[in-house]
Amino acid sequence: MKKDNRLTNYAIGYATCILLTLIAYLITGLNYYRNWTIITAIATLAFVQFVIQIVFFLHLSKEKKDRWRLYVFISMVIVVLILVIGSIWIMNSLDNNMMLDQKQSNHYLKSQDGL
Repeated sequence: MKKDNRLTNYAIGYATCILLTLIAYLITGLNYYRNWTIITAIATLAFVQFVIQIVFFLHLSKEKKDRWRLYVFISMVIVVLILVIGSIWIMNSLDNNMMLDQKQSNHYLKSQDGL
């Protein structure tokens, strides 16, 4: 009986994720909306799909017995966010500090017998 319930949960989660993916594909493919509307819709659908995958596939819920799974998952999300945000911050800083402006580029090219 428990195995049937688990298979049903997997099927519901899978079908819902496929449906959300198709909705996101249609939103981007039809181009009826403005860019920020599309970005907001895609981000919302991604978040909903993320929650569905957590509940249906990772089985992270409010049960007391598996609380350690939730703590490990939250720790993992924090580490990934630190890595992603830190990487974006470093790349943005490098881009701002290492790129030459137009005047500096022209001066460099002229001094190197370039264009």
